[in-house]
Amino acid sequence: MKNLIFFIMLCTFYFNCYAQDINDLNFQTMQYVINNIIIDDDYNMPHHNQSFSQSKKLMKKVYYDNQYSFYCGCKYDYKQIYGKEKTVVDVASCGYIPRKNAERGKYIEWEHVVPAHAFGNTRQCWREAICTDSKGKSFKGRKCCEKVDPVFRTMQADMYNLQPAIGELNADRSNYHYGIIDGEPREYGMCDFEVAGKIAEPKEDIRGDIARTYFYMEHTYGVRISDKQRKLFEIWDKQDPVSEWERVRANRIEKIQGNKNPFIK
Repeated sequence: MKNLIFFIMLCTFYFNCYAQDINDLNFQTMQYVINNIIIDDDYNMPHHNQSFSQSKKLMKKVYYDNQYSFYCGCKYDYKQIYGKEKTVVDVASCGYIPRKNAERGKYIEWEHVVPAHAFGNTRQCWREAICTDSKGKSFKGRKCCEKVDPVFRTMQADMYNLQPAIGELNADRSNYHYGIIDGEPREYGMCDFEVAGKIAEPKEDIRGDIARTYFYMEHTYGVRISDKQRKLFEIWDKQDPVSEWERVRANRIEKIQGNKNPFIK
């Protein structure tokens, strides 16, 4: 009886949340949702933020008194532009000069330190076209996972993995690994951030933050870290220990999300 009630609730949930059009519904997608929502009674999601969009709004509460971008240390503030709130970068505060995309460089975006590709590519919805749009066209990837996979949405919305980054740097970093780049080519003015050969090199005083974020995502969701990356992150973790701001940030996120990052003490 319990399973029957749960199944009815699941069907109702699916229609309300996912099936915006009757053409969205197909057996393969429904089966995927069932397989990924029916879990052991003892299992609990690490947090209950509903979406990436919600988490981005909640991050404003975390950074209200420390509005600086992650990679460049630029000040930013919230402004109304054409009736919409935008997170605007103060480029004069940090010496950032856009490399190419000046328009995207005007604004802050909430960057996934561990990219969505890294925690999404193991999900069926990322690899296989199990979703259909209103025209009956099949699709896969991030949009499909956002639509049908509650585990992916939980990982994507985890606030411990979000940092405020200048939009251009977020785009240039893409889903590249972090590492060390020979020669320190500076393409963003005074901002100490480099991207070359599908590697992104961050400034030294945030490298430990990055390492501990990867360790948290591995511990919490089983996101894989290669042996090479692990060795690098273990070095970064020691060289750049937890700062007071990192503790404050973690405490604020814990109050909102309800779970701890055990790597920040």
